[in-house]
Formats: sequence, structure tokens, C-alpha cells
Amino acid sequence: MLHQLNDTKLIKSIVVILLTTMLFSCAKKIEEINSIYRENEDIPFSETKDFKLSYTLYGDKVLILTAPLMLDYSNQKAFQYQYFPKKIKIELIGKNTKQKTIVTADKAYIYKNPDISELIGNVHIQGADGSTLTTRYLYWDAKNKHIFGEAETHLQQHGEEINGIGFDSSIDFKNVRLNKINGQLKVGQASNPN
Repeated sequence: MLHQLNDTKLIKSIVVILLTTMLFSCAKKIEEINSIYRENEDIPFSETKDFKLSYTLYGDKVLILTAPLMLDYSNQKAFQYQYFPKKIKIELIGKNTKQKTIVTADKAYIYKNPDISELIGNVHIQGADGSTLTTRYLYWDAKNKHIFGEAETHLQQHGEEINGIGFDSSIDFKNVRLNKINGQLKVGQASNPN
């Protein structure tokens, strides 16, 4: 009987030692993996295919972002961001759900701090009022509903076609400023004083 108790104690001790070793080993492996991510910030923290984000405010859907691929670099210490390397589409939905502004680009970066997006390649904005803006590169400050860039830009608005290099605008095109402009503008007829 005493021999049997010693065998049971020995087995329990071996199991406890093995479990303790496994736990420390797992904790060490997790720390090694985390340190790899911290040291190699070019490795994304996560990868999402067929990404779709719907953002709602007070129960109303106000933004839908879709992309075939999203790489999340929130593991970076200094500069956290999300990268969309294979197209991006953003739908901004107005109070009237039929009013949408649609933004597309070949790729995009959404930075966490500062909260700004960078859209690159075949950037196209279709405004809710039918206006369009095309450029190859722009920045978008979503919090302030402000877009701007320094690349060649083509704007179609109210029957006018304007080209420029560099622009600054609200996302709804109510306050558009183009630099170095040329194009076809509507000119009002002067009234004849006679």
C-alpha cells in the first residue's frame, strides 16, 4: 500500500512538472512571437480578405468601406496604419440614403495618428450632386471632411470641366479650390446698359 501511494505521488509530481514546463514554454513562445512583431514592423499584425466595414452613427449607416485585402499594421510602435493594396471603395451616405458620395482608388493607407487617409492611383470621387473629381493622389481628413492633394486634378462640376495641379476641397465639393487651373468655365453674360 505504501509503495502504491509513493507511485501515485511520483506520477502526480511528474504531471505537475510537465504542465509547469509546458506553461512556461508556451508563455515564452508567445513572448517570442510578440517580440518578432515588435522588431519587424513590416510584418502585418493581421490580414483580412474581402474586407467590409460599415460605420453607423446614431443608428444610421454613414460609411461603407470595402476592399479585397486589408493589412493591419497596428503593431507598429510609432506609426500605426491599415494598408489596402488591391483597390478600395468608400461610400459616404448622406442623411437622405439615396445621396451617396463614392470614393475609389487603386490602394490606400489609413493612418491612426494623425487620423488621415492617403489614396493612391486612379482616385475617383463621385459626389452626391453628380460632381466628379479624378486625380492620382490625395489625402483625406475624414474627421474634418476635407480632401487635398498636389497632383494633377480633373473636376467636373455644374457643367464645367476644370483641370488643375493641386486642390483643396470639402468632401461634398461645396468649397473647391484648384491651383494652376485651366479648362472650360461658364461665363455669365454681361448685361447691356443700353
